[in-house]
Amino acid sequence: MSFPSRCSLYAELLANIRQISLAASLTSPSDASTRVAVAADGSTIELTHHGEVHKLTLPAKTPLSGTLLPIDQRQRGTTALSWRLPLGATVPAQVSSTDIPTWSATDFEAGTQITCRQCNAVVVEEEATKVWKDLPSENWAEMMEFWHCHKPDHGHDDGHDNDHSHDEHSGKSDENSLAARGYGASSIISAQPGVGFIDLTTILFAESDCRNITYSSSTFEQGKPNIGDLPATNTRSLNVLCSSCHSQLGFYVFRTAAVTLLKWQVSCKSISGSAPGITECLAATIISTISRSASSKSLIMPINETESEGKQIVIYAWVFNANIVYSSSNGANGTPAIKLLYQRISREEADKMLEEVTCEAQEINLPAMGIERVVEHLEESNGLLPEKERVFKEWRVGLLTR
Repeated sequence: MSFPSRCSLYAELLANIRQISLAASLTSPSDASTRVAVAADGSTIELTHHGEVHKLTLPAKTPLSGTLLPIDQRQRGTTALSWRLPLGATVPAQVSSTDIPTWSATDFEAGTQITCRQCNAVVVEEEATKVWKDLPSENWAEMMEFWHCHKPDHGHDDGHDNDHSHDEHSGKSDENSLAARGYGASSIISAQPGVGFIDLTTILFAESDCRNITYSSSTFEQGKPNIGDLPATNTRSLNVLCSSCHSQLGFYVFRTAAVTLLKWQVSCKSISGSAPGITECLAATIISTISRSASSKSLIMPINETESEGKQIVIYAWVFNANIVYSSSNGANGTPAIKLLYQRISREEADKMLEEVTCEAQEINLPAMGIERVVEHLEESNGLLPEKERVFKEWRVGLLTR
């Protein structure tokens, strides 16, 4: 029988039932030397086993200050111990708030400079951006069309009024007039010089506002500093690479004529002081998707067109709890996260699922390199969990940092 290489502690706040789940993994079966106690401050756990001492800061305080935790008869002589601790009077702010800071328009001042996070090369110079605007949610066009057709102050009669008239000769509704107003289902938001558009994972700029970037349909060596110098292509987007360190900063999307920079690949000075990583951006997208579709399952798909589908990684994720706070003696301390079940599946499997009429999963798109980083993060977080909680049937369990 193999045992863990070192003792570890893991705690998770269960705010809904006002408890803290605590687990200890030991290097050998528990015995008379094993002691687990709550410190006098009510926020620290101390584990002693065979002379070694391990400490953990709980994700929230417990009223059991100075208490020696009993080891259940069934757990004596085992390497896995667990308890449920009552929660103190206050709930941490990480749980009471559902906001996920991933940079928004209010975080930036006019003229904020954008740089490559890898090498600090300037990508958008100071004063280039005059105004910042938040992009609406992904279904903004459909919602605006619905609002126009069902205004609360305009009732529907049997024949509809002039604003809702139907062209019987052409067979067309007022869809064209909606598009003319800028919010029809076919409308798009295009890049504008001097304007930085922000969504959950990216920042959009006009090509003329960007510096030190190379456009390519494949590698850096085949790229050009100007889109017009590239040969004609049928792809919907190009890779945007840093001209200094060659790291991928994002994409150029032909449909919106926008340089789309990935938030986790760039740096800038923000009022909040935050610098979101890929897990925070993905967590915000997943929560937004759940809010919009009420579906807790997602297929995180690669958007790289240059990579063969057989090599592409897809993450099939099923959210178990969208708002937890956890601590681990292996490095995490009061970390907010999404707890989810996940599988790595092929692109072919994912495409078949999306084609099914009964498919509940929502599609989320990320660059292939980003998906690889997410998989690494989930695998590392899986190792923080107690061994018995790392797998559920055919799923692995992971923690996506918010």
